[in-house]
Amino acid sequence: MKGESNLTSFKDFLEFLKLSPNILAAISIVTGTITLIPDYYAKKIYMYNFRNDYGFIISILFLVSTTILIILLFTYIFKYINNVIINRKIQKGKYKYLINADENKLSLIKEFIKDSTHTLTLPMNDGLIIELQHFGIITMAGSTQLVDIEFDNSVYVKYFLQPWVITFINKYDELKDKYMK
Repeated sequence: MKGESNLTSFKDFLEFLKLSPNILAAISIVTGTITLIPDYYAKKIYMYNFRNDYGFIISILFLVSTTILIILLFTYIFKYINNVIINRKIQKGKYKYLINADENKLSLIKEFIKDSTHTLTLPMNDGLIIELQHFGIITMAGSTQLVDIEFDNSVYVKYFLQPWVITFINKYDELKDKYMK
């Protein structure tokens, strides 16, 4: 019986840890106020006896909820900084890919840019097209579309240039000189 009650209290504690940050903040504020309020005000709001009877439990609840909130705050800050670092690496990778593009990629991307809708019909199984699609430079224009099967048994579908590519090219003068000539 005693081991069963310890297991139940441990499960309750785990459920407490799963509470949302808003509820934890409310618990922390309320228990902190009850714990730290001066005696004069505690007597005014009729919490003096309650605090004296249950002060130890309220203080533990305050410390645990505040600690969890601090840990959540540090986790949020770490994730934010990590996302900023990852986004910078991605931006550098995009720039590096576009600046180092060979003549085949360069001419194909220029063709996309020249088209008013930035859409071209291209062979689906071409290595260059698959590479550009893999790196997110181009995307198939819809999941369902009419396909053209030419005499060479190649499947042709419409692809469009991702909007970020044009924005990226316009952002950097080196890319603008390379792609907008």
